[in-house]
Amino acid sequence: MLSKMTKIKSSKIISLIVALVLVFSSISLSVYAVTDSEKAEYNKKIEEIREQIAENKKKIQALRDEASTYDDEIGGYQDKIDALQSQIDLYNQEIALIDADIKGVEDEITGIKNEIEALNKQVKKLDSQVIEIQQDIADTYTILGERIRASYMSGSASSLEYLLTSDNFQFQSYLERIELLERISEHDNSVIEGLEGDIVRLQEKVEEIEATKVEKNEKIEDLDIKVLDLEAKKQEQVEARQVIQDAEDEIQADLDKVMSVVNKLNASSKEYEKAIQRGESAILEYEHKLSGENSSFGSGTTGNMIWPVPYSNTCVTSSYKMRTLNGITKQHNGIDICRDGVASYGSSIVAVKAGKVTTAYHSGYNGGFGLYVVVDHGDGVKTYYAHMSRVTVNVGDYVTQGTKLGEIGNTGYSFGAHLHFGLMINGSWVNPMNYLSKPANLPIYG
Repeated sequence: MLSKMTKIKSSKIISLIVALVLVFSSISLSVYAVTDSEKAEYNKKIEEIREQIAENKKKIQALRDEASTYDDEIGGYQDKIDALQSQIDLYNQEIALIDADIKGVEDEITGIKNEIEALNKQVKKLDSQVIEIQQDIADTYTILGERIRASYMSGSASSLEYLLTSDNFQFQSYLERIELLERISEHDNSVIEGLEGDIVRLQEKVEEIEATKVEKNEKIEDLDIKVLDLEAKKQEQVEARQVIQDAEDEIQADLDKVMSVVNKLNASSKEYEKAIQRGESAILEYEHKLSGENSSFGSGTTGNMIWPVPYSNTCVTSSYKMRTLNGITKQHNGIDICRDGVASYGSSIVAVKAGKVTTAYHSGYNGGFGLYVVVDHGDGVKTYYAHMSRVTVNVGDYVTQGTKLGEIGNTGYSFGAHLHFGLMINGSWVNPMNYLSKPANLPIYG
């Protein structure tokens, strides 16, 4: 009885397990398999997007054709502006030369004024010397007067009584002075004559300096006139330059109007280009779904992955990061690999790990990937090899690690020969640099 019950329970358990397997199997198929209706829908959407892309390309060409009609007009305006700017440059050079001349004349005036200031100091010093000598002469006359008085008191100079009894001892007349000089000693007369000679020489020096000052002041006046002439000439150049500048500004305003139209046309072209890129990305996603590239899910174990470009002289030119191309900022879902120092085009690309080829495009733009290969390594791990110049495997091929998949190229949405390598785990892009065995001292430029 117990044995029978056990068999019944075992049978129920087995039935339950089978049922669960069937349920999960149906769920798995419904989640990851692409149905015929979905394929038809995806193909329809791809065709619609391609038609829109073609239409956008026509619009871009039309906009470019319209913009090109302004080329001659823009060129004419630019030629006029260039010619006017050349004239303005010449006026600026002339004004700069005049400014230099004015600066030279002003410096010369400053130098002369400094010389006059030095001459004034000399005159002041000479005036002081004259005053000192005049004081010496007055002192000498005082001494001589005392000497004459002393002579009178001793009775040896009675003929001078008239002079000595005068209330004021002054030498106002030439005759009185001559009479006095006749009565002094030869030595005293020599002293007076020497002092007066000094005064004459000092006065002559002062007159000479004053004459020099007059000459220099006259030169300053001439230089001031020269400065005024130069300033007037400069003003003429400035006014003439302004006339040219006004003409250039007017032409520039016309050019700006034309360029505003052209810029709007170019902006519209860029918007269509962005729409094309978005459409190509959408096509790529639909193509991924059609090829069943999102059907592999699992533990995500990558194991040992070798470098996909088997050369020692490789580099990374663009990392896994956000970047902006043609005004569109988005995640760069992979890394770009080139050969460093040599041409990359035609270099071999190998499988980083054993797996099954699920996609192998031998021609076409293919959403911007160009010629590309996808290898499913199991456990939800897939690797992408894009922009190839040649694909050497086919869908369904089983490749071992290091098997050649194709060669580096520049197909699809690419700006120079390189390999775009992407790594997807369970349907999500990840940074390949965290999983690949990288060459030693690998340069990373972007």
